[in-house]
This record gives sequence, structure tokens and C-alpha cells, in this order.
Amino acid sequence: MKDGDMKLPAFLRIPMIASLFLLASATFFPAAAVDPQNITLNGMGWVQYGRVAHSTVDTMGKSKYTGNSVQSSGAQISLRAKVSEKFEGAVGVGVLENHYLAGNSSGGRVPLIETPYIAEARFTYSFRNEESSKLQLTGGLFAYDYNPDIKNLGLYLLRGPVHPGILISGFETKAVLPIANTLGFRLHHENRICQQDVILNSETDLYPFFDVSPAYIASYKPNAIFRIGAGINLYRFLSIEPKLTSPDYFSDHGLDQHPEGTHPYRRTYIYVDTATHDTTFISFKGIKLMANAFFDPKPLFGGTELLGAEDLKIYGEIALLGLENDKAHKDLYGDCLHRMPVMVGFNFPAFRLLDNLSLEVEWYGAKFRDDLWRYQTGRSLYPSPLPVSNGDVRNIDVESNQKRDNWKWSLYAAKTIRNHFKISAQVANDHFRPGGVVGSPSPEAILSTPEDWYWMMKIACFF
Repeated sequence: MKDGDMKLPAFLRIPMIASLFLLASATFFPAAAVDPQNITLNGMGWVQYGRVAHSTVDTMGKSKYTGNSVQSSGAQISLRAKVSEKFEGAVGVGVLENHYLAGNSSGGRVPLIETPYIAEARFTYSFRNEESSKLQLTGGLFAYDYNPDIKNLGLYLLRGPVHPGILISGFETKAVLPIANTLGFRLHHENRICQQDVILNSETDLYPFFDVSPAYIASYKPNAIFRIGAGINLYRFLSIEPKLTSPDYFSDHGLDQHPEGTHPYRRTYIYVDTATHDTTFISFKGIKLMANAFFDPKPLFGGTELLGAEDLKIYGEIALLGLENDKAHKDLYGDCLHRMPVMVGFNFPAFRLLDNLSLEVEWYGAKFRDDLWRYQTGRSLYPSPLPVSNGDVRNIDVESNQKRDNWKWSLYAAKTIRNHFKISAQVANDHFRPGGVVGSPSPEAILSTPEDWYWMMKIACFF
């Protein structure tokens, strides 16, 4: 293990599945111990349809997504039990029926597939649960959203990797819905004006899997007019296998041993300075910093009875993805300015006809492609923290201009009817990744120029 690497402590290496089983057992057995009046059942179902209005040629330069439609449906159900005044738990399951886009200009829909998932599997223990002050511990698989104003773009602190700093977004992804997106623990404290969260999150989406990322997030809201918040994420600092997270050896397939002058994107773990011949091993781990805020001017003036609760809000978020400032990291990922995504959102007046009518705009000057190819595993794919080049890793095109995808935007609208039905829609040029074939989804973002966009809509019912 290299100096500076942190290996996951033994007490945290207990398999998560065993922990969840014990927690669920403690929560729900014996069933007779729980008053039926303290058990609630919640569920939801939805259908979704959209279309890619325009997409530029993909990574391989062969397929197109323009004109392809996207369709899905799903349902989930959750059971929550209040065991005592301090202890409660919940379990839930769901299934999603959808298809990937194969990327054919003549229409690339592939057969529908069914994907089961865990909607939640968590416990919450309240050390203190008063109106003026709360202190709670949540563990297991649960939903967590530190910035509920965001509809699509943003949430940089807990979404996506550090190296390379790829952003994640899309229409109503799990990060903005009441669906489990965090596996680990959350210690939450709040009073009338402040909130604090300490998070231990196990990585389940991106290679190398199950590394634990400690994070701290705080916000200050003295009144209804504004809120400010900030956070730090020590991404993958507690490694399950340090040699996977922070390799200190040449890759066994020989890519790292190519002759001098080979473009660094063709390597896997190392950066070689062609002037000094110094070698730098690049790690998957890194540090993220984040700040966010919102401003709601409605309390400053009267006559707002016709406006909805979210109307006129201005909100935003900024982050820094990776603090390393040596030559290797600057050459691979750019300087700090080009590792700082910035988003701003505004809720247009909808006069209670809609819950939200939100426009979000984002700038991110990353110098590499907006895709996750290097996080895929397979017989011919080698996971790597180095960014994918401006072309495919087997067909380097380092001169292509990657500035055309610096700006992203998203227009979102939603309406809830009688507290049980919701209609939502989105038009956007964001980080949408719908491509691939059955069993092998493509990680590329298909919207890479200002002309690219798609639309999506959903009808959902819930109880």
C-alpha cells in the first residue's frame, strides 16, 4: 500500500448484505411486536416516453441517435414500520421496464428488458427528534438529496467520479427521486436554521466497486429568503482494494509500457512527462468540494398569493472536482477552472398552474469527452481513471474541439394532481446516456453540441 492510501478498516469490511439483513431482522422481527397502526404501505407506478430530437455522431463515428424514441415504465412499493418512538425501518422493491437505444439512424430500439431494484432498505434511529432540534442515524440503502431545489443538473458532490470529472444528469434520475441512491450511513443533525450531514457512502455504480467515501455537508437557512450550503467528499478514501483504487504498478496488458511519445490517453494508470520522463500514477480517488445557495424574493414583497411556493426561486451550485495541481493532473484534467462545474436555476412564475417550471443552465469546461468508457469492464476494456480522449481510445483524435459541450441546459415542468398523480416533462441538452444494446449499455453522453436536445414526459401515480 502506498503512502497516503487509506485501507478500509476491518469493522467496515463486513459485507453490506449481511449488515442489511441484521438491520432488517432487528426492525421487523418479531412482526407481532409492531402495532399494525404503525405500519404504512406506500407505492408508485409510472409510464414515460420521450424522443431524441437531435444527437451528434457518437464516439465511434458510426451510429446516430437522432429520431430514436425512449420508453419505460415501472412500479415500486415500500413498507415502513415505526417500531418505537426512536426506531423505524423501511424496505421496498421496484421493477423498471425499459430499453436501451442501439444507436441506428433508422431507429435503434431494442427489446424491452425488466430490471428489478431495491427502492429502500434502511433503518433510522432518532437520538433526538424535536421540532427545534433533531439528531438521527440512518443506515442501509436509502434516498438522499442535499439540494432539493435541483431538478436535473448539479448535485456534483455525490454524483459521478473525480478522475475524470464526468457529470451525471438526465430526466428524473434516482438522485432527485425518492429512490435509494446511497448505501451506507448518514448521521443527520438539524435545528431551526442549520443542518449537518455526515455520510459514509459505498460506491455501487462505478468501478472499483464498494470503496467508501466519507462526506460532510452543511447548510444555513436563517429565514425563508435564502439558504447557503457547502460540502466536502473524500471520494474513495476508504478503499476496499487499495491497488485497484490507487494502482502503483504498470498495467498487465502493456498499455502503460508503450514507447515515449504515446498519447497519455492510451495509457491506463500512469501519466508520463515527455520532457522529464517522470512517471505519475493516477488514482481513482480524489477530493470534491461543493457550495450551493438559493434566493427566494417572495417574502420581500406582498401580493404573492397567486404565486406557487417554488415560483421566482433562484438557486445554484458550484464544485471543484479534484484538488491535485501537479503537472500530470493539470495536463490530463485541466486547471482548477476547468474542473469546476457551475449551474444556475430559476423557477419561472407558474401561478399555481404548475408545481415547478424550472430552467437550469450549466457551464463545465472539461477538456475531455463526456463519457464513462474508461469505467467499463470487459475482455477488451480496461478500467482507468484517465479520461477518454477526444476520440475512441483505439482511434485517438486529440485535435477535436471539445468546447462545444461546455454549456448544458434543462427546462423542467411538473404538476401534482390531488396529491396522488403527477405529470412531469423535460426538454434538455444535458448528460443523457441512453445508448447501448441489451446487457451492454453504452456510457457515452449523446448530446455533445449546442444543436443536440431531447424531450421526455412521465405520468405517475402514488399513494
